[in-house]
Amino acid sequence: MSGLLISLSFGISYYSGKTRYVDCPFCLEKFSKEPNGTWIWIYPGLVGCGKKCPLALEALRRFQERFPEVKSSFYFLVTDPSESEEDIQSYLAYYRKSLSIQALKPESEEEIRFYRKLGAYLPVHPSLKSRDEHGTQFFLVPPNRKSMYLLPKLGEKEWIEIRNEIDSITY
Repeated sequence: MSGLLISLSFGISYYSGKTRYVDCPFCLEKFSKEPNGTWIWIYPGLVGCGKKCPLALEALRRFQERFPEVKSSFYFLVTDPSESEEDIQSYLAYYRKSLSIQALKPESEEEIRFYRKLGAYLPVHPSLKSRDEHGTQFFLVPPNRKSMYLLPKLGEKEWIEIRNEIDSITY
């Protein structure tokens, strides 16, 4: 299986340019309730974002629409730990009309440090959040839940290559 992950990492890196592959120390436990064979897509964003997040969530929706046979779960990583559950659900309600997406909140300092290290923006001061500045990369967790791919973008070219790599892996 590790050879297949290296192959997936190489394939995605080759076609999308700056993709990185990292070990995920908590993904196995965090996503243990996801069905076997499911690929987990995570987009880190800010509740209320009106710039980058809508475009990113639309890219996920289009991937799901284009490749419905790929077993996928979608998560919106809430990058501001002070957001209320009500605000999170209200923000995601619009997107849930066309994408089955769940909120994902870091539950430990380990997770927060991990996501910060990967470039997910977690505001430490309200003025930073008000500028609506955060990263735009996607995180992809394969079915083995041991690693995470960092995808700088998710467009047509990346969809096709990711789909081809997913097809090449046997579970």
